[in-house]
Amino acid sequence: MTEQSFKIILKKYEEGTATQKEIESVESFFDEMQKGGKNPADFKYNLSLKNKIYKRIEKNKKPKIIWRWAIAASIVFLLGFNFYSVSNNKGILFFGNQNKTAQVLKVTHLNEQVKVYLPDGSLVVLNGDSSIEYPKNFNDTIRLVKLKGEAFFDVTKNPKKPFVIESGKITTKVLGTSFNIRETKNTTEVVVNAGLVNVTSKQESVFIKPNQKVIYKKNTNRLYKKEVNAEVTNLWRKEEVVLEKIKIEELVVELQKLYKIPFVFKTDNLKEEYFYSLKLSKNETLDNLLERINFINEVKLIKNNNMVEIVKK
Repeated sequence: MTEQSFKIILKKYEEGTATQKEIESVESFFDEMQKGGKNPADFKYNLSLKNKIYKRIEKNKKPKIIWRWAIAASIVFLLGFNFYSVSNNKGILFFGNQNKTAQVLKVTHLNEQVKVYLPDGSLVVLNGDSSIEYPKNFNDTIRLVKLKGEAFFDVTKNPKKPFVIESGKITTKVLGTSFNIRETKNTTEVVVNAGLVNVTSKQESVFIKPNQKVIYKKNTNRLYKKEVNAEVTNLWRKEEVVLEKIKIEELVVELQKLYKIPFVFKTDNLKEEYFYSLKLSKNETLDNLLERINFINEVKLIKNNNMVEIVKK
């Protein structure tokens, strides 16, 4: 049963037009909540609608009036706020926000980086123009966070409590490891620095190890795995990075983000060339970097107006 269809049944119940089967469905839902220790009367409700429902209940003089009052108070909450239509094996719907733990939201501005320590001690380095949402205290079964944008995770190991990140349309699950997630308009990328990571979309699931990357493409809804140099993803969060045998194609993707300027290959075969050793400093000017690269490598990077052209020497 979908959220919308259940709301329709609730509305019919309030108006007194629900069928016997629909009435039983609503009352079964609230009976199940009561058994689980949930008190629907605690929820916020709209006074005018509550009174209207209460008058109908009084008029009908049906049994369980006290319990129906709690239902009446809760119907407005269900009609006015979203809830997840997740069914258990008995077909009963439960609220998506059953966990009353307060949520924490961290948001960064463009070009800002913030370190966030989660309740379990895990470290998140949040890149600019990004956000992360997590509970003030994790529950007993899962450590769930929601990410928009880019962040590097260094997760505290806990085999009994998986760490799960929802980012766009994929879910990343780990027990304890370090990795980088970047969500953009068209893709979501997960790069592993240490440990084992499981990335799942609606259609498939893959495991990736250190120096592997998964790319989720929104236009195809598919996951693509490839070998990478994970240290490349550290460029945005470290003052200095030393890279060994890094493919030029991988490097320029990060340099474009760092210097906010496109790098263009004049011929495609140059993408497979390697820089065998390269030290990058976060605050180094682009002109200085290009001069160093051109001095020691087989390719030449030429700054031309608002782009950098990559050509063979």
